[in-house]
Amino acid sequence: MLASLYLLLTLTFAGVLLALLLRPGVARAGAVWGLAALLPLLVACAGALVGQARAARVLAGFDPRPVTITVTNGDTSRSLTLSAGEAACVERAVRLHTRSELLTPGGPVPLLPDTRVTGPLPPQAVVEALGVRGGLSCPGLRALPGETGG
Repeated sequence: MLASLYLLLTLTFAGVLLALLLRPGVARAGAVWGLAALLPLLVACAGALVGQARAARVLAGFDPRPVTITVTNGDTSRSLTLSAGEAACVERAVRLHTRSELLTPGGPVPLLPDTRVTGPLPPQAVVEALGVRGGLSCPGLRALPGETGG
C-alpha cells in the first residue's frame, strides 16, 4: 500500500515537472530543480518498498526449520545439521561459488566452487528475500581469500 502511494506521488511530481518544462516561463528555476532532484529519490523509495513487499510475500510461506545436509569436497563428506539461517547462507555461498568455510563445532567445513551439497537447502527466492529484508546474517560463514592468478 505504501509503495503504491510513493508510486502515485512520483507520477504526480513527474507530471508537474513535465507541465513546468512545457511552459518554461511559468516556473522558477528553483522549483524545476527541486522537482527534478526529488524524482530519483521518490523512484528509489518506491522501488525499495516494492522489493520489501515482494520479499515479505515470499517469506510468508517459508517455514524456518533446521535441516540436515551433506557437504562433499572431493572424497570427503560431512553431514551437518544447520539452522534455517545457516542453511540460507550455505545456499548462497554454493550458488554464487564463493570460496568460504562454514564454522562448525567439529571444525571448519570448506565451501569451494566444486563443493557438492545434498539436502534440503532453502530456495534461492527465500534466500534473496531474507537478504532484502535484512534477515540474512552469516556469522558462521567466513570468506576465504580468492586464488591469485599470475
